[in-house]
Amino acid sequence: MTIKRLLSWFAGALGVVLVAPILAPPLLAAPYKERIGDHVVRSAVPITPRVRAAVIEADRRVAASPSAGYRASDQSIFLTGGGWRWTWLAGNAQGATGLTRAVSDVIVLNRTEGDKVFGGPGIGEREIAGVIAHEMTHGSLRAHFGITVDFTHPAELREGYCDWVAQESSLSDARAQELLRAGGGHPALIYWSGRKKVAAAMARPGMTVDRLFAEWDSNPS
Repeated sequence: MTIKRLLSWFAGALGVVLVAPILAPPLLAAPYKERIGDHVVRSAVPITPRVRAAVIEADRRVAASPSAGYRASDQSIFLTGGGWRWTWLAGNAQGATGLTRAVSDVIVLNRTEGDKVFGGPGIGEREIAGVIAHEMTHGSLRAHFGITVDFTHPAELREGYCDWVAQESSLSDARAQELLRAGGGHPALIYWSGRKKVAAAMARPGMTVDRLFAEWDSNPS
């Protein structure tokens, strides 16, 4: 192999490594694949009836939300099974239960078992349906406001709204109060507090997603 060809091969391999976190499912050759509703689900582990039910339930929650009409164009789902696939794809979000990328809108989940998704220490577990609905809603917000929404609006608003649509969070009210009494600092508290504030705001007559984001930006407290 000539040096030129070797360098070309190395550049191609490096390109795959760099884009894999964005275009992960097609590149990681997950052995299980199934269409569930509007989603192509790829998985490193067998796709169980509980997973199928969770995807359908996530769709139901998102369809019942005010942002239902903003669906992202492609929200395929990748169940990594945890392990090296999750480590490779999660980047600085290793402790999360799931994530979605702004460019592709692929939803990537950490280790699943039964109807739960497990995150890192301090995060614990969440419902598969809730995590998928949460990540689908991030895609909906980007489809409506543009991909810059992830940087131009506060995390408490974005994550709180997504958890409100998902109808669950990783922290119970009791656990959140314990953490607050202990001084706070837990990464999931912003999701919990955001969901509470969003729920109160969305209960007001005439509230819309656009109005929620505009009013929050002008009066974030």
